[in-house]
Amino acid sequence: MKAHRNAPDSPPIIVRAGGCSATIYPTRNRIYRVDPATGERVLKGDHEQFTLVYWHGKKRVRQKFTDLSKARAEAELAVIKLANGDSEILKLTGTDRAEYVKSLHTLRAWRPNADLSHCVRDFVQAASRLPDNISLKEAVDFFLKRHPAGLQARTVREVIDELVAAKRAAQNSAVYLKDLESRLGSFANAFQVPIASITGPQIEAFLRGLGLSPRSQNNHRRVIGTLVRFAIKKKYLPRDFGEMDDVEKVKDAVSEIEIFTPAELRQLLTVARPEMVPYLAIGAFAGLRAAEIQRLDWSRVKLAERHIEVTAGTAKTASRRIVPISDNLAAWLAPYAQPDGPVTTFLRADKQLFHRLAPLAGVPWKHNGLRHSFVSYRVAQVKNCDQVALEAGNSPRMIFKHYRQLVTEKQAEEWFAIRPPAEAANIVPLPAVAA
Repeated sequence: MKAHRNAPDSPPIIVRAGGCSATIYPTRNRIYRVDPATGERVLKGDHEQFTLVYWHGKKRVRQKFTDLSKARAEAELAVIKLANGDSEILKLTGTDRAEYVKSLHTLRAWRPNADLSHCVRDFVQAASRLPDNISLKEAVDFFLKRHPAGLQARTVREVIDELVAAKRAAQNSAVYLKDLESRLGSFANAFQVPIASITGPQIEAFLRGLGLSPRSQNNHRRVIGTLVRFAIKKKYLPRDFGEMDDVEKVKDAVSEIEIFTPAELRQLLTVARPEMVPYLAIGAFAGLRAAEIQRLDWSRVKLAERHIEVTAGTAKTASRRIVPISDNLAAWLAPYAQPDGPVTTFLRADKQLFHRLAPLAGVPWKHNGLRHSFVSYRVAQVKNCDQVALEAGNSPRMIFKHYRQLVTEKQAEEWFAIRPPAEAANIVPLPAVAA
């Protein structure tokens, strides 16, 4: 039996690096045996063979391979090291050489022209930045989950601007838009990055760093949630973006709801300057929010029809509602009512009451005290929480949770019986507001 190397069926393959080269000779290795019966040569085997030839100093090196990719990997290894003047790698034997060739073969299967040394360098640089318990594959999987194919890249600021524009086009109230822009503005300043790169722990750290009350933190969390849902809808975030799930709501300690007594309200109304009286009376006997009174126009105060129209643009919830005017509220407003113009001319009437009126009256000011008082006394008067919720522009659940203090029916009667003194010399009409 004898092997014969026939002439190559294809031209030699030359691998170069720097001034060095190696040649791979493709051949066919045919094996014959002699048939004892006939004495003729019979072909027993025929397979490809690749012979790698290069010079290492004065020594001619020849290696045979049955796999072209392995021959090419060995050739590239040889010429690179020869070109770099490093011949140590050529002395590798056994497991080390097999591992090198295997690695290069795997690399070439992914990207034929990839450089092994560059890939190793990139791997080390990337992996060294990760915690010891996180692999590079896990980091890549996380990135691909957050940046799937087809996801449009947007910064936090770009998405906020688009969200506000969409809400404005949907004719949401000016109050809501202002709240959205204010809360999300600080969020955009803190995260000047692509929205897809933000994590739940980062959002939670931002909220805790605001130094706000639990309720205010939760309000910020709410609008950030609105932003995230909008980004998912617009395909700026993946559908399964779950970072908000890691942002816990802050537990708000239940605080005692504070209301004014009838005696305290009388004292406040007694010492109030004329321009403060409509604000106080509407807050105490109609329950409008401070911001709603601030934006209220006299044209919406229908004394003859006995109701106040809170327009969608004025209301916090962007929903129009009708609030009845009680007999005592009508008595307090009648001397000041005008065809139109702002009901209050103070930029921040609540601060005027807190810093000036309350100390003058000797009455401790209570946060949201006028509105809380109205709801509490009104529920005791009509015994219908749903009705009061409609008048106050809230849900019955919110009325019970944040506004209602238990008072008696007798106390409610006393509250809605507070009227201006008949001889009130300090009640003068407000000057007309120029159109």
